Amino acid sequence: MSRALLRAEVAAVRRDAVARVTEVDLLVAALRDHIRDLQAERDRLRAELHRLRAERALATASWLPRGLRGQH
Repeated sequence: MSRALLRAEVAAVRRDAVARVTEVDLLVAALRDHIRDLQAERDRLRAELHRLRAERALATASWLPRGLRGQH
């Protein structure tokens, strides 16, 4: 194999490797963005759940109606 062919093959392998690394880097960046979006959605849903639980606890509180009645 001549040196020119060997250089060309090495260059082709290097280009392929760089292309794969770039592709993986893009995939990793996309996954990180997706994970951040999912975490934000999780936090939003947790806050909503907390708010709804607090509302339900207040609505079902037995002390609330007694506290709203006037004194005799």
